[in-house]
Amino acid sequence: MPNHGLTRRQFVGGSLAVSLLAGTRAESRAESRADGDDAKYHLFWGDLHNHNAVGYAKGSLARSIDNAREHLDFFAFTGHASWHDMPKMPGDRHMHWVNGFKAQADHWPKTRQMIREANTDDFVALLGYEWHSSHFGDYCMIFPDDQPELFLPDHVDKLLDFAEAKGALAITHHVAYKRGWRGANFDHFRPATSPVVEIFSEHGASENASAPFPYIRHSNGGRSTENTIQRQLEKGLRFGFVASTDRHRGYPGAYGEGVAGVWANDLSAASLFEAIRARRTYAATGDRIVLDVSLNGRPMGSQLAATGDRQIDVSVCGEDTIASIELVRNGRVIERRFPADDTPGPPKLPGRAKCRIQYGWGPWAALDLGRTCLWDMVVRIEGGRFHGVVPCFQSAPFEEDLRDKLRLVSPTQIRLESYTSRVKCFGEDPTKAIVCQLEAGPDAQLSVQLRKPCEQTVRTKLADLVDDNVVTFTGVFTSESHIIHRLVGPGEYSAEGRFRDRRLATAGPDWYYVRVTQQNGQMAWSSPIWVG
Repeated sequence: MPNHGLTRRQFVGGSLAVSLLAGTRAESRAESRADGDDAKYHLFWGDLHNHNAVGYAKGSLARSIDNAREHLDFFAFTGHASWHDMPKMPGDRHMHWVNGFKAQADHWPKTRQMIREANTDDFVALLGYEWHSSHFGDYCMIFPDDQPELFLPDHVDKLLDFAEAKGALAITHHVAYKRGWRGANFDHFRPATSPVVEIFSEHGASENASAPFPYIRHSNGGRSTENTIQRQLEKGLRFGFVASTDRHRGYPGAYGEGVAGVWANDLSAASLFEAIRARRTYAATGDRIVLDVSLNGRPMGSQLAATGDRQIDVSVCGEDTIASIELVRNGRVIERRFPADDTPGPPKLPGRAKCRIQYGWGPWAALDLGRTCLWDMVVRIEGGRFHGVVPCFQSAPFEEDLRDKLRLVSPTQIRLESYTSRVKCFGEDPTKAIVCQLEAGPDAQLSVQLRKPCEQTVRTKLADLVDDNVVTFTGVFTSESHIIHRLVGPGEYSAEGRFRDRRLATAGPDWYYVRVTQQNGQMAWSSPIWVG
């Protein structure tokens, strides 16, 4: 890993040395990494699985494109298209799906046109659709360019043959459901068409049967150990990891429901497809945790020849305090570090920090007080500057004509227009947030000026945010509120480290991946690297 010339403090335990930095090479989305052959990759964020009313979900495709463009680098729209072995349901409720499939088919020419027109120099829109099967599991078909035919066979092998012929991706998802109940049927797995699978979505996490984020939101039941990600890797299958939302309210990249990080040469469909096929991908639950992992200089997703000495380098830049970094080998954690326990103390000013501003809460729908609250907010800094701002926009409430809009107006000003509600909020979380990346002196001040839902200005010294937060209500009880959270310093949100693992060269094949957990519960999983 390159040396940034930054002051660092080393903490060594077992085989892992974690360097807690005054900054990290992955401070922003635009940062890059280089692997052993000097190729330079940039990190891009996207959603490869999401829905709207072009199918049986909610919202227009135009709204989905607007939402994706606002806070993602790329997305693939994957409207519901077919379920050939769908069971009949009481009261003909299966017609909900049937009518959705018709809407998708009727809109297909318009979908193709809108996806083509959504592409710009700084945003990639990909064409796709979702194919359901009780027996074979569900697949998101994603195409590298336009695709006139909506091919909907009754067998997965025919679907994967079609994907190979078209150069398409066939990404299976919510894999850990029981087979026969739309869990993945890995007997038909093909690495050529499915180089990555979803390890996380709004359904939950499929890493193993006891992982955080259980399957609880749908009628397909809980996780089947036989179908979990780790069980398939143990069987010798090789695939990378992504996360995507599977959101049914027309909000690609919705916070807390899954987002994919892709290390690609540039932001183009060709480069994204190349990176996904090479498995230079990883999964994050919500916070844009920058995660870079290499083994003997080769990036995540790589396959190495047998070797006894394995050097695994890890770089993490989170949006909150990093609670743990875990190295998993062959399904078991072999090293675990707790960077938060080793930090050199709270952030120091002058210096860099991150500050989360969270807003929402509000009245209970159970009291017939539920409402959609509009927010118009300006955040300013005096005695410092903003280096960036990251959105944490969740999917609720559903409002066709409203949009979350976030702008870094200048190095000292951020403008936010947003909306929140307790009514049908995802995961019972009636809030949204932004994370400000800032640099400030000891006398710096932060102000939050509201124009909606009320006229209000809150000012605080950044020095006071080192140990405390500021909670402010916008009116009397049941009114919405907002929080300026305490500052998180580079020693808390960033870490670099090195694992060393020595194995007999004949002991393989072995597979490794890194799991990161923040103190606020947000997680990330790197794609595996195989040795042997």
